[in-house]
Amino acid sequence: MKKFLLSVAALAMSFAASAQVDVQHQRVGVVEQSPYFAQQSAVVRKAAKKIAANQRWVGYYSSDALAAAHKGMGIYNYPGDNKVAICLSEAILKPYVGKNIVGLRFGLCEEIGSSSISLYKSASSKPGDVCRSANVEKCVIGWNEVKFSEPYPIKAGEELYAGYTYTQLSDNTDTNNTDTKSYPFSAVEDGLSDQPLWVYCKLGNDTGWYNFSMDGYNISIQVLVEGDFAEYDVMPSDFGTVKGTINSNVETSVEFTNNAVEAVSSLDYIVSVDGVAGSEQHVAISPSVGYNKIGTFKVSIPCGSTEGLKNVKVEVTKVNGHKNGGTTTLAEGKLSVAANMYKRNLCIEEFTTEQCGNCPRVAGFLHTYLEEADPTRVFAVCHHAGYYTDWLTKACDNKLLYLFNDGGRTFAPAMMFNREPDFKSSYATGQKDNVVIPGNATEISKYASKYLNKTMADAKLDVSVTYNESESKAVIVVTGESNDAYDKESALLTLYLTEDNVEAKDQSGAKGTFYHQHVIRDFNSAWGDKVTWEGNKFSATYEFDVDAAWKKDDLKVVAFLNKHSTKSRLDNRIENVAGKNLVQNSTSIESVGSAYNVVEVARYNAAGQRISGKQKGLNIVKLSNGKTLKIMVK
Repeated sequence: MKKFLLSVAALAMSFAASAQVDVQHQRVGVVEQSPYFAQQSAVVRKAAKKIAANQRWVGYYSSDALAAAHKGMGIYNYPGDNKVAICLSEAILKPYVGKNIVGLRFGLCEEIGSSSISLYKSASSKPGDVCRSANVEKCVIGWNEVKFSEPYPIKAGEELYAGYTYTQLSDNTDTNNTDTKSYPFSAVEDGLSDQPLWVYCKLGNDTGWYNFSMDGYNISIQVLVEGDFAEYDVMPSDFGTVKGTINSNVETSVEFTNNAVEAVSSLDYIVSVDGVAGSEQHVAISPSVGYNKIGTFKVSIPCGSTEGLKNVKVEVTKVNGHKNGGTTTLAEGKLSVAANMYKRNLCIEEFTTEQCGNCPRVAGFLHTYLEEADPTRVFAVCHHAGYYTDWLTKACDNKLLYLFNDGGRTFAPAMMFNREPDFKSSYATGQKDNVVIPGNATEISKYASKYLNKTMADAKLDVSVTYNESESKAVIVVTGESNDAYDKESALLTLYLTEDNVEAKDQSGAKGTFYHQHVIRDFNSAWGDKVTWEGNKFSATYEFDVDAAWKKDDLKVVAFLNKHSTKSRLDNRIENVAGKNLVQNSTSIESVGSAYNVVEVARYNAAGQRISGKQKGLNIVKLSNGKTLKIMVK
């Protein structure tokens, strides 16, 4: 139980290795390659009919590339009357809103007899109701092109799926390993990376749509889009918030997609800040960016002489010297301008559970990094959610699964770094995500260094803790200040009371006894409490009950200023974070050692004399990793 106590100021004014994925959305397997797959090269086999000038093939890739005959892919471990489909995400379809899907083509490396094609609406981030379909009397090796009897109009904000039916044969029994009929899919390396293949098949006793990895390749499925296409069409993407100081220029990168046939070799653009447009600028694009490819260009944004949060628009006016005829020519973002900025600390949030076999390994990566990190600037919190739940799961853990931008899919192990949306989404094509699965401690260090050393904050905060042992209560006072650029209206304050060295009950993937770190024991609110400001400053006081079973020396308060958007998973950043141990005048070196494989090797008093154990006053502690700590013992 906790209570929120109004501050004096307030009273005066009246405060996400390989992932283990949710079984309902997991990638159940990897599509297998034909015995001859390695010999393939992307070719145009039986080239498709030439399409009209007002038509485009749209999918995970847009070329005519096909795998050669008998050099395909398949899922022979899941035999039966199956369906396959690609996801036409909102990002893929955005350039074609207002146009029509009139047909579909799919590439084969084996004959599959008759088939049918379908266009599906999205339901729970997988294929749902069929909105268009057509039969295919006989399929051929190469491209199979089929028209729908009625066009389907593409609407803004929608997601579709498109694919075909086939009979998946089981594993061949040819001892010479020459039978390739179980590998009908044409798949090439062209196009967007890491795209999923959706397969309707039988998994165990259940039949339904499941997500398969293509192991870096893309299946040959494309829809035919028809409409009015501009000769030159570049669509820039929104770029979030850029920070700078008054009377300076700040540089940022803007992504764009080329939706026209001619490759992009140059762009002209205009930057507007709060409606005031600058002069048209020219930038060369090298190497050039082909049709349906993504490129970037850098823009310089003037901060001006006033502080505040400003609206920025970047309009791409020309492509290769010609007028940009695209329907979306503007990229939007924010410019946070301040006279002063603050050192930015880091909150690393880990998703883990005892059912997650890969979590101990990735937790080890984090602990290795934390051994070298500055404990006054780096703080860690663990959410027991993402891959099922366990006995340590709190309500806030499940609510924070919202921050996964993977179409409802969640996984563990995973981590967030100040909830920054800087990571490529595993499932949401062309989108960013707040969560990532670090491959090692070095990768964690790289992310951490970026936020600690290359970004500044518009606000700072400080935490003080008073522990009343007789009443088993902790009183936490959080104070903070901001510059004028900070969005104080959206500011929320989140507090966690965490405990280290909590012995696991049944941790999957662990050898021997496993101890959980950064376990949330209590919190104020899943998304934080609204901050009451007095000018550019605030103060808020909280009270937490401390359970007798919790180890006081292993308890820490972590507090941060964050934002929460119900409209966008990507707009939930932590601006700054601070923390404090519950008990300030003592610590448990032994418990720290159990977590990080660090042990105390020697202890000295203030006079430099070696002592055998804790002694009242200043203790100088040498650790096995070479570090020395100064600890005040009551």
